[in-house]
Amino acid sequence: MKYVKRLTTSVLLLSGNFVFAQTTSVSGSSDIDSKQIRFGVYVAPTMSWMKPTTAKTGDGSYAPKSNGSKIGFTYGVMAEYRFADNYAIVTGLQVNMTGGKIISDYQGTATTKVVTHSDFNYRLNYLEVPAALKLRTDIIAGFRFFGQLGITTGFNIAKKGTYTVDYTDDMGNKKTATGNNEKIKGTLAIAPVMFSMNIGAGLEYPLNQKLAAYGGIFFNNGFAPDATNPGKYDMAYDLPFQDANTRLNNFALRIGLFF
Repeated sequence: MKYVKRLTTSVLLLSGNFVFAQTTSVSGSSDIDSKQIRFGVYVAPTMSWMKPTTAKTGDGSYAPKSNGSKIGFTYGVMAEYRFADNYAIVTGLQVNMTGGKIISDYQGTATTKVVTHSDFNYRLNYLEVPAALKLRTDIIAGFRFFGQLGITTGFNIAKKGTYTVDYTDDMGNKKTATGNNEKIKGTLAIAPVMFSMNIGAGLEYPLNQKLAAYGGIFFNNGFAPDATNPGKYDMAYDLPFQDANTRLNNFALRIGLFF
């Protein structure tokens, strides 16, 4: 009888050790930390802004400039494929509620039928698909630190603006047109597809065998095409102007969970 008890105890101990070995890697990481494929969700408050690439338009007729930043929000899901111990490919799907403020002043000599000053506060929404290479450290005091670099492709799903536009009519009379959170009309008025470089750094911390907390700060630098094309606007004032190859950028503070 004693032999049976000892054998039973030995089997239970070996089983426990086997289960522990399955849930913990040799480096001490949990299941969620050592999975080859992981999924996650996150939210991210953002600070975005628009920036012209030149001080004046190509023909010198307008001098555009950024007029401040804008608070936005991003949320989404992510998928991570780890192809080596500390290297992974990251992708996902996210909604980016962004925008910026641009003013543009006329520098030419025309006095009739011309926009003399424009002030736009844009509200833009993009459905985005990021793709990045992620590198992370070994466990340090329970945390893993990471950095990643990649490209994000965004598809415009909403475009609105609050604006004030000063212009002259065909008699040279000064007029002003305004809009409040108005849909921006016009084919290709806002870039239907946007490409941006994303770079980020942060940390992960396993909460249990199935969940890991995730946080990081990211910079997204729009590089192509022009975010706005005022010459294509179909608005109340019905006159074109330019804003010199505007780019859309943002900083995002991500907080999320892997599971």
